[in-house]
Amino acid sequence: MSSSEAANRDASQPNRRAMLAVVLGAAALAGGCFQPLYAENTRSIVGGSIKDTLKEVDVPEIKGLIGHYLRNELVFELDGGGEPDRTKRLKFNSTIAESIEVVTVDYANGRADSAILVATATWTVTEMASGKVVSKGSNIVRAPYERSSQRFATVRAARDAQIRAAKNLATLIRGQIAADLVAG
Repeated sequence: MSSSEAANRDASQPNRRAMLAVVLGAAALAGGCFQPLYAENTRSIVGGSIKDTLKEVDVPEIKGLIGHYLRNELVFELDGGGEPDRTKRLKFNSTIAESIEVVTVDYANGRADSAILVATATWTVTEMASGKVVSKGSNIVRAPYERSSQRFATVRAARDAQIRAAKNLATLIRGQIAADLVAG
């Protein structure tokens, strides 16, 4: 390293330190503005904390294989399966649509080598007492899988893609419900 490079580096040190001090100061001031979504004192628009409100969502059976796995994942995501006898104040309703996109084709035998399962969930959460919709949305996930010349391997890979899609949908839906339920 030459002496001119060292002089330039030393001259820029106070600027970097000043910038770091400004950034840390701004972060400290803004820190009071943020509140964890799942904290005990985060209030929901229907009353109570977000954590408790999520436990009060009733998730009925959903048609189809992805619907079955989505329901199971949502029940676990929303209340952890810990309090099944809790009074439910909100109701989750959903429809699931799925399609397959073929990605690559083996032109030698004319079969698809891989595919992508596209799962779409359109859902609402309503208050049971008033019928008011408190949260709604539509989520799309894609789950790729390999197709094989062995029929049962392809069936199992497609089933695994459906299970992965349901788990991803449940995570997305839970986050969106929680965000919609935050009061203020």
